[in-house]
Amino acid sequence: MKDLDPRLHPILGLAEEAAARPETEADLETLREIFVEAAMLLDLGNVLDELDAHDAEAVVAGLCADLLAGDPAASIRAHAELTLADTSLHDPEAAAVAYRMAAHALRL
Repeated sequence: MKDLDPRLHPILGLAEEAAARPETEADLETLREIFVEAAMLLDLGNVLDELDAHDAEAVVAGLCADLLAGDPAASIRAHAELTLADTSLHDPEAAAVAYRMAAHALRL
């Protein structure tokens, strides 16, 4: 995990939150493995490469919510569309592309 983009580290902490949900059937160790793999795939997919620090932080926060959603694929796609109108982002189009790249990297 040394080589993982540090901006993706919040994803590594999602296992505990997912495990605390009553509908979750996987054990904590399995969930940790799942979120480590997700973070690695996002890193290998260069999802954050075109974003400045502010926009990368916003996208990662969104992806954390998406990965905990009942339908992560639909949530990521919705985030991509909503991001285009987000005036708090420095480059909404690049952020939308990052969400689409994330969906692709995660094979959703």
